Amino acid sequence: MDALDYTSRRFRAFYGATYIFLVRHAPWLWRASYALLDWGPVYRLIQPFRRRWNLWICRPLTAWLREFQPDVIVTTHFLPADVCGAGKAAGWLTSALVVVVTDLFPHRFWIAPEAEAFVISTAEGREVLTRRGMAPDRIHMQGIPIARAFNSAIGDRAVLYERLALDPGRLTVLVTSGGTTVGQFERVVHSLAELEVALPQRLQLLVVCGEDGRACRRLAERAGALAMPIRVFAFIDHMAELMAASDLIVTKAGGLTVSEALGRGLPIVLYHVIPGQERMNAHYIALHGAGLIARRPRAVAQTVRRLAEDPELLARMRAAARALSRPDAAAQIVSQAVQPLVRR
Repeated sequence: MDALDYTSRRFRAFYGATYIFLVRHAPWLWRASYALLDWGPVYRLIQPFRRRWNLWICRPLTAWLREFQPDVIVTTHFLPADVCGAGKAAGWLTSALVVVVTDLFPHRFWIAPEAEAFVISTAEGREVLTRRGMAPDRIHMQGIPIARAFNSAIGDRAVLYERLALDPGRLTVLVTSGGTTVGQFERVVHSLAELEVALPQRLQLLVVCGEDGRACRRLAERAGALAMPIRVFAFIDHMAELMAASDLIVTKAGGLTVSEALGRGLPIVLYHVIPGQERMNAHYIALHGAGLIARRPRAVAQTVRRLAEDPELLARMRAAARALSRPDAAAQIVSQAVQPLVRR
């Protein structure tokens, strides 16, 4: 269930729109807010008020929780984590609580002291939680859960290429959008398409626009006029298949997308990195050799060209991605964090 479905329609619209507005138009303000609210003295000052606010806006959710009292609650977002923690602290919620952090490093907003278990992706993230007062025996380092399709065998790649109308002789680059990349995303695609001059018959693009319908229409209309083979997709449910067909991915630094790419062993080129959680994700991936950060569309094209011309670097990044991946995170979370709480 989506906790935001148990809030008002107006709040749901405000919640998403505020974040997108800040990262598009005032990233400096988002960066400052993220850092300030993660600072201990400020967090301790505002947390009592934040908890009351969360309970108020999530009144339908609290009513549902009071009535159904699940045995175990597993949450992958900090808003319901705080609401459930408040319920446990007040005594009206008896459920065990498992908080799965879906970024590589936890902001203080993820911390619900009442939770029986926290699931984190990195040793560095575990150290952060420990320093902030979480008992080590409550911290599980299983990773971000992804669908099985992102690490299952792909079968005959030639069949996959034929189904997607891809040229097996070209390097396949998957490019994905995000809600905060208006303008940047299309410029990235056009910069990559221009590589056909420098790298003739070397690259082909799979472009996933997601919910950006206008970008999808514009790119689809222009695809035929571009020299490089480009396939444009809107919102899809077969991302795992596209990743399986790709040799590298150009994407945002969101925790889930990055985890899915790592699960498939894809080298990652990270663009338009947002301050805060995305920047921390991106630097972690780059530090461990699984990705490269390119801040502008032209830099993205230069980075992809570098990888296309250096198969050994691409292979090293692929190996690093596999080393970082936690493809069985979902099963591990269930067996090591959830089932012990069910049996108690």
